[in-house]
Amino acid sequence: MHREGVPGVVATVVAASGSTPRGPGAKMIVYGDGRTLGSVGGGAVEGETIERAIGLMGGRDTALISFQLDEEAGSACGGKMDVFLEPVAAAHCVAVIGGGHVGQAVAATAKRAGFRVVVVDDRSEMVTAERFPHADVRLAGGTELLGESLAVDETTFVVIVTRGHRFDEEWAKAVVALGPRYIGMIGSGEKVRKAFDELRSQGVSEDSLAAIHAPIGLDIGAETPDEIAVSIVAEMIAVRHGIRDTAMLKDKRGHKGRNRQ
Repeated sequence: MHREGVPGVVATVVAASGSTPRGPGAKMIVYGDGRTLGSVGGGAVEGETIERAIGLMGGRDTALISFQLDEEAGSACGGKMDVFLEPVAAAHCVAVIGGGHVGQAVAATAKRAGFRVVVVDDRSEMVTAERFPHADVRLAGGTELLGESLAVDETTFVVIVTRGHRFDEEWAKAVVALGPRYIGMIGSGEKVRKAFDELRSQGVSEDSLAAIHAPIGLDIGAETPDEIAVSIVAEMIAVRHGIRDTAMLKDKRGHKGRNRQ
């Protein structure tokens, strides 16, 4: 559920006495898209459990439901049972745009940090299972994938580390209009300034440019692809936990984009 990017609620029978359809430890998952998996007993118990679970979906509140399984409740069991409901949030999705060395390192590090990982490159040979064994989804193509195979919304993290600044700019322009949770673009400070000037000339607003974390990553003196990946994922984690202003932590020189391919 979490890894699939779908929110849900886990329902667990935590106590039971007398005659009950399921005993302690029985579980059911209620998914945000309406699916269920498992059972806590069927009938009225399950119906009310699903209804209450849907009400908790996407939040942090838990709930404990107590059932008296008598004729008044539509059951002849006669026992009692308690069901605990606990929401599970969907994993944040990161779209890694670029299948080079930095993209590989970011994908692996982001996966270990609990992100759902989608990798995109216009070169199909760069998004193979061998290169990206940790990716949940691998896509070959460009910005035409947006809105079709590649969904970007206000919960999505986007890391732009393509093989060249022209491609970085193309993706930045296409993605920033969708309002993702995070956009980061690789490049030195000078390269970023030139890229922003070009985006301005194409009509991208100052507010939109201000939403792009560029140069990407926190200032930890990163040099290698793995180190750069740590700095990028650290910045994403900061944003995930509500720290929006990471500018004071940045190395204004930025990452020069070495080892992109």
